[in-house]
Amino acid sequence: MTKKLVFITIHGMGETEKEYYQGLKQSLEKKLGEKIWTQVHFEPIYYQAALQNYQHSVWEKMRHSTTLAWQDLRKFMLFGFSDASTLEHRATDDGSVYKTIQKIIVYSLQAARKKLLSNQTPIVIVAHSLGCQVISNYLWDAQKNQGIWQIDCLDYPQSQQEQEDFLKLKSLQYLFTTGCNIPLFIAGFADIQAIPKPNPHFKWLNYYDKDDVLGWPLKPLSPSYDLVVEQDIEIDSGNIWQSWNPQSHDGYWTNEEFINPLSQAIQGLIN
Repeated sequence: MTKKLVFITIHGMGETEKEYYQGLKQSLEKKLGEKIWTQVHFEPIYYQAALQNYQHSVWEKMRHSTTLAWQDLRKFMLFGFSDASTLEHRATDDGSVYKTIQKIIVYSLQAARKKLLSNQTPIVIVAHSLGCQVISNYLWDAQKNQGIWQIDCLDYPQSQQEQEDFLKLKSLQYLFTTGCNIPLFIAGFADIQAIPKPNPHFKWLNYYDKDDVLGWPLKPLSPSYDLVVEQDIEIDSGNIWQSWNPQSHDGYWTNEEFINPLSQAIQGLIN
């Protein structure tokens, strides 16, 4: 069956399994039904591979060299916060982690494009936590011809010219962000600029929980964020053990308050 839409997921910070998306995928399949879901090309982006082997190496050295209390918490902080600190370290250097992750996004988009008839096929992206910063960086660079999109960059995507608009996400219709921590990356700058809209129909919906200390509203950041973000939507994320504390950060993708509008957006683009 011809695919009428591309649905992309991008995970957040910390130690992450390759099939991190299963809960969300199953919830959407159930909500949308087989007839609609078979018209969707699903493409998960997994960028943790660029970081995780090094993190495991450091963790094993630390764990075996001395007695450490609160090991589970330490491991969470090591993996999570080293993701954030490493992501933009020497970002402009060829071969940097930043550019490696951008190339991973390109490879995933190229894989999706092979399943489609048109470069104008609508795209929906769901990004969580650090993944929100990752996709924001990618969109910014694609529109500004920076990062891997600089012509003289060694990592410049090798693709057919007619596919470039698709790879630059110019057909992106919806960006859903959950537990978004973009403010942590830009709070120290005087001039805070959001990505330009990739097309006039683009909508950015940002979901946060007031108890999630890693998830923030975005519209208050600056006039440009207020303009490009359609809504900051507060929900009660997570189960009974998560929803009232910072663990709510991990509960968005199986929450009905998030799944319902996401499925409605997908259905609206298919029909």
